[in-house]
Amino acid sequence: MDETTHSKAAPVDTVRDARSIRIVIVLLIDGLSEMMLDSVATPNFARIRRDGVWTHHLEPVFPSISEPNWVSASTGCWPGNHGVVSAQFIDPLLGLFNHDVDADWLAGGELLHQVAERQGVRTAALGWFGRFSKSRGALATYVSPERKVPWQLSEYASEPQRTDEIIHYLEMAEDRRPRLILGYFAQPDEIVHSDGLHSPRAREAIIRADSEVGRLMEAIERLAYREQVTLFVISDHGHLPVTHLINVRRILSRHGIRGRDVTTGTTSFIYFDDKSQVDRAYQALATHREFDVLRRDSPPDFAQLGQSDRVGDLILSAHPGYYMVDPDLAPWYLKPLATFGRDIYPSPFMGVGLVSAHGYPPDTPGVHGILYGRGSGLPRGREIKGARMIDVHPTVTRLLGIEPGRQVDGAALEF
Repeated sequence: MDETTHSKAAPVDTVRDARSIRIVIVLLIDGLSEMMLDSVATPNFARIRRDGVWTHHLEPVFPSISEPNWVSASTGCWPGNHGVVSAQFIDPLLGLFNHDVDADWLAGGELLHQVAERQGVRTAALGWFGRFSKSRGALATYVSPERKVPWQLSEYASEPQRTDEIIHYLEMAEDRRPRLILGYFAQPDEIVHSDGLHSPRAREAIIRADSEVGRLMEAIERLAYREQVTLFVISDHGHLPVTHLINVRRILSRHGIRGRDVTTGTTSFIYFDDKSQVDRAYQALATHREFDVLRRDSPPDFAQLGQSDRVGDLILSAHPGYYMVDPDLAPWYLKPLATFGRDIYPSPFMGVGLVSAHGYPPDTPGVHGILYGRGSGLPRGREIKGARMIDVHPTVTRLLGIEPGRQVDGAALEF
């Protein structure tokens, strides 16, 4: 994946004329992993394996949850550079980021649709992060109507509706047609969280996603310009089963730690007004076997979160099998447990909780996403050994024949 190897790509990809007319579709399916594809028959993904390129090892950024990975795929940047460091965090000026999709939260980098539009490539951003901003409005020529902030899953189009949207833009007249189409499927992520990896509802969601990918490929094959189209299907992370939840706020209270916890899934950022308390808190929290304690000022290599105040002074990272609960999101009858309860609870507990989660470090088996590609500029039947989420942006821009964003940490994939 070294940038110096780009000249080894398939010959068609070195022809400027081919790239200047190519149309690229990127479809992001939330939470889909190798384990899920192996659990049911997915003939359309199998077809891409025969006809295109693929890997089951698309390495997420840390934490391996949706928002930082959506933005890293779209910008090609580590979270420390684009600024969306988790699904919830505190910005000293802007306040609480809470599953938001507003591009104004970017602290750096450029989203794929911004880069394309800046270089004259008409784009459709459909359920895609940063398709609009409060201060600037729509950031692509075409955006889907889900514009409410903060993000709510119920606002997103269903998978068939999203496929219909993409096909609609593909069938536009050439003078209005976008050359970059970015689409998002919200499932199977939510279903897997609540029902588990191998539940009947999860199997149905995976089969539905495969069916919609097949319907999209069929629509592409009907196009007069089908030889110009490249389709990528990616996911942001996988899932692991969980059996216990960590009651972070109770743990902090029991240790007398006066920090503010902002918790999402398997990570919790702990912010301190009094920085002199950080060392004592670190020592106390490090005695727990259910999670690791990371320091913002000396993070491990996998935690490319940067040093901004958006990142907690301490970061709790749960071990597989565990996740963390934000008591502010709990039903009223469970909220007192944050003060008077136990440190660890089975999950679900009293009818509330997850059976599957993600967010663990990127080398954790099961958290990798997938990357499948088929069409113009790509070889046939080639497995890629691996890719990083930050490599998606430069790969797409190279196939479009445009310059990548002004700040990119990834490298275009060699096929």
